[in-house]
Amino acid sequence: MWRSFRARFLPQAVAHVRAGGHAVVVDPTGLAEALLPVDGQGMVTDLGLWALLAIGQQHWERVTAGEAEGLARAVIEESNVSSVLDWCERDGVHEGATRKLQLNCTACAACCHDGDVVLTERDLARFREAGRPDLAGRGFVRRSREGKRTLRMAPGGRCKLLAEDRLCTVYKLRPDNCRAFLMGSEACLAAREETLGLRDGAPLG
Repeated sequence: MWRSFRARFLPQAVAHVRAGGHAVVVDPTGLAEALLPVDGQGMVTDLGLWALLAIGQQHWERVTAGEAEGLARAVIEESNVSSVLDWCERDGVHEGATRKLQLNCTACAACCHDGDVVLTERDLARFREAGRPDLAGRGFVRRSREGKRTLRMAPGGRCKLLAEDRLCTVYKLRPDNCRAFLMGSEACLAAREETLGLRDGAPLG
């Protein structure tokens, strides 16, 4: 879970992250820095990485000295600070560094309303090899002027491959981006809030 700390409370922020949480540390000038846990290989955990991707940031580094040694840190761009602080507010109603969410993808499908599912050549080849060349055609694929190919959405914003029962009709053939989507990530929670009006933490409004 996300917590915000003033710079003078760095020891508490470090303890929170070492317990599995995520922290944003704000110094007196307003500069904000994310502290994130790492895995056994010294890489940012999947949830931490997806949090950075959610605000359009990819750069991070290991802290090599001081109280936060061994953790990952990333300077948060000024335009993204409010988003991260919103995550802190959302999670602030819960105690502890981590929590369990009862998520059921087959009853949710909020992420299947994302109108920017980029398709790779491997996705298109998978469709054709499975005997579904139609999935690679204009009925299901939209191509931008820059050549980017994405899944077409149905009226209302849902994926054209999503059935009324919220199940994917081509689950075994689904694109790589759908396969990689991490349940419980910031992208997942944002989709649930935007599509279903469910804020997993503090109530909406």
